[in-house]
Amino acid sequence: MHERYDIRLTAGQHTGPGDGLCLMEAVALFVGERHGDWPSCVCPVLIEFGRVLNDAMPDHWRTDLLLPLVPVLVGTRDPQSDSCGITSTGLERDRAAALLAWCVNVVEREAGDGDGDGAGLRARGALADAAEALRFGQAQHAARNAAAALAWAVKAAADRELVEAVRAGKSPQAAARAAACICLAIWRRVSVR
Repeated sequence: MHERYDIRLTAGQHTGPGDGLCLMEAVALFVGERHGDWPSCVCPVLIEFGRVLNDAMPDHWRTDLLLPLVPVLVGTRDPQSDSCGITSTGLERDRAAALLAWCVNVVEREAGDGDGDGAGLRARGALADAAEALRFGQAQHAARNAAAALAWAVKAAADRELVEAVRAGKSPQAAARAAACICLAIWRRVSVR
């Protein structure tokens, strides 16, 4: 899609396509909706998760990893969903629970033990917030926090890789490349789910 239209995803909300597009704005453009980051054809839980994922992902990977998800997101809104996304349907709560469960696995695998690691601790805190939100039926809030946990877990893994590379005597450039490779591998796994 992006080769054909020369689309590049960027972080944040934009005033129009000429100003840039985030993942959800690209979905709205794809289906011919008015510019915005709340496309009516996408599940509110996936909107919240996608927004955080879009903004947390490094610029140089965002387009290649997230843009292929645009057509996949179309048509995911539950017909029972309210137009504002204020109340959560059973399907939305199930999606938020599935995202949270998956993010728990990623955080446990990638964030390390969290000893002295701010990013790992933040990932676990965001997971706790997501679980609490889900317990109260706030599926969108749960998805937003699950995505934040995922972003912190990626940062924790990159930080850990950077420290290990420096300890192994690699140059700062080689250590940074190793950390970037670990991040890219995690983001690739995330974007194909």
